[in-house]
Amino acid sequence: MKRLSIVIIFILYVLAGPAFGYWIWTPESGKWENPKYAAKDTPEDQIVYAKKFYEAKNIKDALREFKKLLKHYPLSKEAPVAQYYIGRIMEDLDNLYEAFKAYQKVIDTYPYTELVDDVIEREYKIADAFFLGKKIKIVGKWQMPAKDKAIEIFKAVADNAPYGKYADLAKFKAGLCYKDIQDYNSAMLIFKDLIDRYPDSSVIDKARYQLAECSKLLAVKPAYDQTPTNLARKEFEDFLKKHPDSDMALDAKQVVDKLKSREAENAYETGKFYEARKAPESAVIYYKDIVRNYPDTEWTKKAQERLNELEKK
Repeated sequence: MKRLSIVIIFILYVLAGPAFGYWIWTPESGKWENPKYAAKDTPEDQIVYAKKFYEAKNIKDALREFKKLLKHYPLSKEAPVAQYYIGRIMEDLDNLYEAFKAYQKVIDTYPYTELVDDVIEREYKIADAFFLGKKIKIVGKWQMPAKDKAIEIFKAVADNAPYGKYADLAKFKAGLCYKDIQDYNSAMLIFKDLIDRYPDSSVIDKARYQLAECSKLLAVKPAYDQTPTNLARKEFEDFLKKHPDSDMALDAKQVVDKLKSREAENAYETGKFYEARKAPESAVIYYKDIVRNYPDTEWTKKAQERLNELEKK
């Protein structure tokens, strides 16, 4: 009876083995192991084995074998290579955010690997894809814009190599992303940091312009507190002073003119406010300020008319 049971078990093992994998006794580990889940004897052999699957475009098996290397040989010189290829696989599958996380793990876990420069370049390109409109998958076919992911990755690129090839460009585009989602305060902080840290950057004049532009966007429509508008004008005037020959100088000049007109309009409305409150002396102060400081705006003529009328009274 015992012999029959052994025969039955052996038959089941032979029949079921291909489906579930054979288990063998390994004296080295002192336990039963399934070769399907076992790594090669050395990390060198394992990385070669995994790369063969990747080169044959057998993504599923390649991913399994690279992960197997990381599990069994996490401190080997092949480990960062395996982690890098996991990022490559995620890119191939169009899972760009997962690819970024895999690449970032290369830098976080193996900061001295020779792959760092390549990893940072790939991260920058992923961020740029999100910046240019690439959407991120949520559930099934549902996708959504990923400017927040672009910001996260651009900032990671700059942090990974503060004086690397992509640092200033990554900061600049992170600022543009903040501007696109109307977080103007964060955008201004990014642009200011870029200007302070990378004075020789190829995008320094664009960063100054964007800093001024964000200041302008923060400025509210004519109101009694005109501080944001004043700050925005000063940012643009500073840009014109430092970059008079820039391609954006004409646009900046037009913005300055508009902001001056807005300031003058605000002063005029404030003067009218004091007139309505029977305080002509205060109104005169604002009207005179317009005539003196904003002579090229449309509000100068109106302010002068109010001054003439008040003098008659």
